[in-house]
Amino acid sequence: MDNTTSVNATIYITKGTLEPIFQSRIEQQVPVAVNGAISNIVSKLPQRDQGWATQMASTLIQPSASLTSLTTEQGGLATSLHVTLYPGDPQPIDANILVTLRVIDSSTVQVSAKPLNGSPALVAGPLTTFRIPIGQLKSINTTPTCGASALAVRLLFPLSLAQGQATTQVQQTALNSFVSRNAAQQPLNQRHPGAVPGSSSTNTNFYVELPASSLASMGDSVGNLPVSNSLTAENIQIGVQGSNLLINSDIYDSFLGKIGTATTTVAPTAYGGNLTVHVLSTTISIFGIFTFPYNTYNQQIEQTLNSKLNGALGGKFYVARAAIGPNAQLPCAAGDSLVLTGSAPLG
Repeated sequence: MDNTTSVNATIYITKGTLEPIFQSRIEQQVPVAVNGAISNIVSKLPQRDQGWATQMASTLIQPSASLTSLTTEQGGLATSLHVTLYPGDPQPIDANILVTLRVIDSSTVQVSAKPLNGSPALVAGPLTTFRIPIGQLKSINTTPTCGASALAVRLLFPLSLAQGQATTQVQQTALNSFVSRNAAQQPLNQRHPGAVPGSSSTNTNFYVELPASSLASMGDSVGNLPVSNSLTAENIQIGVQGSNLLINSDIYDSFLGKIGTATTTVAPTAYGGNLTVHVLSTTISIFGIFTFPYNTYNQQIEQTLNSKLNGALGGKFYVARAAIGPNAQLPCAAGDSLVLTGSAPLG
């Protein structure tokens, strides 16, 4: 059984993602606009001349356009176009337009354009739409001061945490083997903590920021965690401390009931395109009197947490890296946010 909860999140779309999309749309839209202008001119000719005029114009004029620059500004995306009416055109048209975006429904963004001052009005008004494949859209805006990001999309982000019966016996899965190998290496990944082995930042086109408040709201969705054959962690609370996540819980004994509390420190990471965690330490306080390390079952806790996180993003977002706080590519993220780096289709 899956337990899906929606949390507030921000998806950041990079300029490198938008440029090929814009180029594709421009290649489609500009010829249509030019042919529309030609048709308008031809329609004013005498009826007997419209046929040959249309044929001649279609033969001679073969418009094409290319994107020469895309700059993020506060009010939109400043876009520069280079337009030729036919191959070898000695007088190409260089046009500058401002592309604006707005949310029109829970999954769709409307793209519109208007000419900048003094620029030819090649395209104006609504141009196209594209879909955000994850969550329910709330707002969208440009991010001119946020590193590699060009757009920030705020939305309700769905997380599906598996609620199946978790085993209390440690199994040597591929994930466990991977984590066990890396546990002896401190830090886990010195160059890119939280990164998928073999992943490349060139595949990045999205960043997802989950603020601390959203992480906290996920606690109820985690459910109960078996700690050992007789102990269970309940009433899960998730917080942030430095570069790690803190998981606080009440500890229940199968015979005595609540006997204390536990704090588990985990490092967010990624494996196989999924968000995962690596358990660093666990401490237990018994009856509020005795507090001591309880690391014997760290691997079991880790396996249980990762079984719940497996597929949490519904296969719609490939996670290449997970870490707390901003990075060089996304300096505008909050210091206590979980930032996921990866890729997703943008349609």
